[in-house]
Amino acid sequence: MDEAPKITIFAYSDDKFEEKRIKKLEEALDYKDYRVVWINIDGIGYLEELKNTFRVHDVTVKAIKRIKSRARLTILKDHLFILLHQVYELKGGLKKERTAIFLKDNFVITMQERSGDVFNSIRESIRHNEGLFRERDADYLLYALLDAIIGNYVPILENISSQMETLENKVLKDKDKETLRRIHGIRRRILFARRTIFPLLEVFRRLRLEGREFFKEETQGYLEELYNHVMEILDIIESQRDMANGLVEIYYSTISMRINEIIRILTVVSTIFIPLTFITGIYGMNFNPRVSPYNMPELNWYYGYPLTLLAMLAIALGMLYYFKRKEWL
Repeated sequence: MDEAPKITIFAYSDDKFEEKRIKKLEEALDYKDYRVVWINIDGIGYLEELKNTFRVHDVTVKAIKRIKSRARLTILKDHLFILLHQVYELKGGLKKERTAIFLKDNFVITMQERSGDVFNSIRESIRHNEGLFRERDADYLLYALLDAIIGNYVPILENISSQMETLENKVLKDKDKETLRRIHGIRRRILFARRTIFPLLEVFRRLRLEGREFFKEETQGYLEELYNHVMEILDIIESQRDMANGLVEIYYSTISMRINEIIRILTVVSTIFIPLTFITGIYGMNFNPRVSPYNMPELNWYYGYPLTLLAMLAIALGMLYYFKRKEWL
């Protein structure tokens, strides 16, 4: 059973700070005299209260309700709405979580599906008055939240890279199906990350072009940084996708080489036995030498059998020497 949504207030100015859990969104209006008021809602809830208290547009509320909503930016007359996804590592894969962010006046409202997010470092900085948060307005907090979401991709991708390096060594040693299954699992994670972050290119492009009016001049430069950060993440993902595809090719190449080695050995063995089989086939024919002197007179030789074996041995050794000299073995 899902927990009921929880609302936490972070209200701060240059010289004061307050953190509090509240029960109703309208209580946040009591803190409007602070420089910045950050309202964090753990869980998808309070949507009607959000519309009534902060006059957010109905289209943004509908976007939050849609489970399969893509990342999007909505620029309205008096507020900004961004919907994107936080990505987490789970056992065996990745999971994404919808995150809605509103910017209106000095209020920043964040809403995610459940408790736990990537904003703890921001909370600690605000609590201990570290960085520029207490000196800047709500637009800087919005930038920091977006940057934290994008920055969270970096350790995830670094872990994927580490796993691929381990698998690369394993592929060259082992050719079991479990290795191939793990490679395909990594490919799925890479594609999942790409599908999640790629729409942010359009979101941040529009944010820096159309949403600049919501950001002060001192913060506008950070918008370009966000866009470049997404581009860097996508470059890493493309490199990892190429590397994952390369691992699959290496896997099948090593399997193919192993099969070719086996086929080559079997071919050499078969080639050696072809003349030996020919000799034994001739002497396996039942011609009677008493009927005609041309009917296999060798059957009457005193040393016919050992001489035939020696001849067969000499042929086999001669062919092995020839193959070795040609570097076929």
